[in-house]
Amino acid sequence: MHLLFAVLLLSLPVQAANGDWTERFNEDGITIHSRPVAGSRYQEFRATVELDAASSHAVALLQDNGACARWVFRCRSSENIEEISNTERYFHQVTDLPFPFRARDAIFHGEIFYGPNEDITIRIGAAPDKQPPKKRLVRIRETYGHYLLEPLGNGKVRLTWQHYVDPAGVLPAWLVNSMLTDLPSRSLASFRDLVKEAPYRNAVFRYNDLGIPIEIEYCPESPSPECTP
Repeated sequence: MHLLFAVLLLSLPVQAANGDWTERFNEDGITIHSRPVAGSRYQEFRATVELDAASSHAVALLQDNGACARWVFRCRSSENIEEISNTERYFHQVTDLPFPFRARDAIFHGEIFYGPNEDITIRIGAAPDKQPPKKRLVRIRETYGHYLLEPLGNGKVRLTWQHYVDPAGVLPAWLVNSMLTDLPSRSLASFRDLVKEAPYRNAVFRYNDLGIPIEIEYCPESPSPECTP
């Protein structure tokens, strides 16, 4: 499976200045902060967890659209709709909301940047006009965020998930902001368990001549010396 890799040559663009981060959750190895977003009723969250995994394991799971409902809280479905190159793609995702609110859908544009210190940044943003809206779903038009993977050594990696979404339609701000604890905490707890399962635990990077990852390969459960996760 081709991945979305590129060398991170410049600093990533910074979003418009927002408020200060406030800690709202710190339990079971998961920390969540939130902050106001300029010009919006909704807040942005930043959630962090340490994984007993390699970066390749985490990227393999993040790239598996079919696994979305297994770890992202309230994810109904996710599917890849267009792969532009080995550095970017578009995917469609449907998210359920508490009754009586209608489910939301979004089309994301995703890119992966391979950093100089073996860190990996997966950036996602909205591409709402890539496909027509689906019937009975409310199309999200403004959302952005990223996943940051930082190797810690000793078989561990830190995953930071930062995200903002304007859910569109008629939703009370208190409801959306109240989900900024439940959604990332439950999602990352599930991700931490799932990433240790096959096939993700068997994922390894394959590199080009410049040492840049270009794809992921899955080793068998009894790997050979040529393929060792």
